[in-house]
Amino acid sequence: MKTLNENQKDIIGTIVAMSLFWLVMSYFISTQPNYNQTNKVPQNVKKQTQSPVLEKYGELITKNK
Repeated sequence: MKTLNENQKDIIGTIVAMSLFWLVMSYFISTQPNYNQTNKVPQNVKKQTQSPVLEKYGELITKNK
């Protein structure tokens, strides 16, 4: 069996590295969720309400100014 020289080893190493890179990249690209087609449930955002005690305290401060 013929032994490989350094240049051939470098080429094979580069091909293996690029193959692994594209294998991993294709896995992540193919498993990425499509956010445009997922069923989104509308979220009810509650209006921020203040406690009655703080409202009365605020009224007292504003009346005394």
